[in-house]
This record gives sequence, C-alpha cells and structure tokens, in this order.
Amino acid sequence: MKMRRLGCGLVASTIISLAFGGLLYSSLTSHQPTAHRRTHRHDLRERKHHMATENARKITSYQDDKGPTTRTTPKHIDTCQPPVTNIAYLKIHKAGSSTLSQVINRFGYRRNLSFLLPNDTGRGARYLWDMRSTSDVRKDILGIGPISLSNSRYNLFTLHTTYNRRVLDDLMQPGSRYIAILRDPVGLFLSAYNYYDFSLALPYEKQKKHSSTTVQIEWIREWFTKPDDYRRKYEDIVRGGNISVSPESYLFCRNSQARDLGFDMRHEKDISKISEYIDVLNKEVDLVLIMDYFDESLLVMQRMFCWKMSDILYIPENQGHKFNLKSGCLPGDIAHSIRDWNSADQQLYDHFNRTLWKKIKEYGPSFASDLKTFRSRLKDVAQTCGRRPVRPHSRDQITPDSCKLLAMNKNALMVIIRQRQKLRQKISFNLLISGRGVT
Repeated sequence: MKMRRLGCGLVASTIISLAFGGLLYSSLTSHQPTAHRRTHRHDLRERKHHMATENARKITSYQDDKGPTTRTTPKHIDTCQPPVTNIAYLKIHKAGSSTLSQVINRFGYRRNLSFLLPNDTGRGARYLWDMRSTSDVRKDILGIGPISLSNSRYNLFTLHTTYNRRVLDDLMQPGSRYIAILRDPVGLFLSAYNYYDFSLALPYEKQKKHSSTTVQIEWIREWFTKPDDYRRKYEDIVRGGNISVSPESYLFCRNSQARDLGFDMRHEKDISKISEYIDVLNKEVDLVLIMDYFDESLLVMQRMFCWKMSDILYIPENQGHKFNLKSGCLPGDIAHSIRDWNSADQQLYDHFNRTLWKKIKEYGPSFASDLKTFRSRLKDVAQTCGRRPVRPHSRDQITPDSCKLLAMNKNALMVIIRQRQKLRQKISFNLLISGRGVT
C-alpha cells in the first residue's frame, strides 16, 4: 500500500510539476530582461518600429451592418501556446465532415487522447444521436476508466450528433474548444439527394438510374414542383423500412445543417429565430469551417489550435459516388429553389462563410504562401499514399507510418482507436482494484 500511495503521490507531484513548469515558462517568456542598455536615439527607433509593426497587425474586416471595423490579429497567431487537445467537433451530415473527423481522429490517435464513443460497434459506432441528458448518454458510451467511475471526461468528440451544449460540457474536458463545418446548401442537397436516394419519392419513370446530367437535373426539377409532398412521401417510404437507407434519412431533406446544430426545427422558416440562434452559436462555437473552402478553413484551424501543418494533412473521405451532378451545373432557377427551401441552412451558411473570411484576413499576409505550401504537401500525400505511390518532391518526406495512418479509412482507424480505449479502460480498472486492496 505504501508503494501504491507513493505511486499516486508521484503521479500527482508530476502533474503539479508540469503545471507549475507551464506557469514558470509563461512567466519567464513574458518577463525577459533587456539584454543591454540602449541609447535614447536607439530606443526611439525601437519604439517607432514597434508602432509600425502594431499598425501592420491591424486588419480592416469586411463591412457589416455597422460599417467597417478594425480588428487586431489574435495573440495566438504570433505566439502559440501548447496545441489544443480538447475538441468537440459537431459533425454535420453530408458537409464533407468525414474528412475533417479523420484529421482530428489521427491527431488524437497519435497523442493517445481519449475519445467520446458509444459502446456498441455497429451503427452506434458512428453516432451519438440522442443527447438529451448526460445520464442517458453515459449509459451508452465507452469509458476511459472503471465502469464505476461515472464522471469521466473526454478529450475529443468527432461523431454525428444533435448539438446539445449542456450535455457535451458534462462529457468533455473543461475548456474544450467547439468546432463545426457547414456546406453550401445547394451542394449539400445534391449530395444528400443522391446518398439518401430521395428520388424514391418521385414518379416511377423519374426513378430510373441515368448518368446524364440533363436527366439528373430533371429529377431535381421534378422534386421542387411540390417539395413538401415529395418529402412526406419519402418519409413514409423510409419509415416503412423497405429500403436500405437510415430510418432517419428523411430528416436530411431540408435544413439538415440547422437541425444537426441543435436548432428548433419548429421555427425553420422564422428568420428572426434563426438569427437569434446564430448569435448563440457565435458565442458557443469557436470555429465554423466551410467545406467549400476546406483547405483555407484547415489553415485557420491549425493556427487557432497551434497545430503543425502535418497535423492537418488529409486524403479525402467518402469520394467517388456515382452521382456526377455538381451545383455549378444547375440552372439558376433550381439552385434558387434549393436555397429558398433550405432558408435556415442558407442563413447559417452565409453568416459563417463571412466569419471564416474575416478570420482569414486576421491570419495575416502569410496566408497565401501558407496555403500554397499546404496544397503542395497535400499533393505529395496523394502521390505518396495513394493507390499509385510515387516519391514525393517536397523536403518534408512522408514516412511509411504516417502514410499508413493517412491512407487508413475512417472505419479502420476507429476500430484501432476503440481497441486502444478498451485496453485503457481495462488497465484503469485493474489499477483501481489493486489500489483498493482487492486481489
């Protein structure tokens, strides 16, 4: 028992030492003494240079209802602290969200972080859909400690859910950062239309599978001749259980991004209610990435979280579906119908697209060159870790281990994350039992 107490004490002292060391480092770096005495003229030049630098850091943001404003570049852009490791990612259906979840999952796996996951390994491995209460969620999640400990807190969450801040705060580490991703509603609707097979609700002759862009456009045009009727018909079909799509897939016919972000869908046509909820999200969510500017969004996230560029490298997930109709091919009237029918999503997207570009302006003058470097490294990743690997041309060689992790699909990575977390739970349980003196 003495050894056990000593071990616990050693762990505690180590944690305290690390915390104190962090405070000490912060103190030392913020109060460094002047190396030598400067002359009055030299000091004046230094002050002028400092003022010029500060002025250069000020960035005029996009004009809004109150006119142009002046923002100062966030402090973390110049002096990064240790990387952010506690993140709740609000994964939005059909918004390119799987690629981003893989980025975060790889980051967490490399650092042996804990993941908020459901217990089962079937469909629930991809969802924690119902988060109405913390106690209900805790019954269904994979622990990181003994089952008897009901207060486990997690580092990362990257699954589909309906956003509930109160419950997530109870489950995540204190001070966790919240992020989400949105997609242009036109592109999202086309993706959902194909993935969930909305065409099942159309007249029989419209259900025939054709690859012609002209035919696909006519499918969409027919849907918007009476979208509410087709939506109800589609709901009846999927609730009947006679097709292979999810029983909840009818929820993604309209304003699904607002739904995933926890908006009360009884008010999906109320512009003022949506605006009020956007204000809530502005306060609660640290960063909303935009799928249509994915690389730009990742650079902003990397800077905000003090990550390395190697942490945000990726190979796109869920690519190669047979539906080849893109939003740029749509006639203007159909695109307008999609945006009008998904007005809540459009309002969300327009707002957070503007905020992303404000953050890009705040990033500073190196953004363009950083983006070019990042895309060059992505090209190396695709060439080196793809199906036909070739030697990379950049200085930053991609190791076999990192390539293997980058090329691993989301299901395979989640399997090994889950296995490691189960082992972690077992070891933690054994330590608790031995600590109690139980043999």
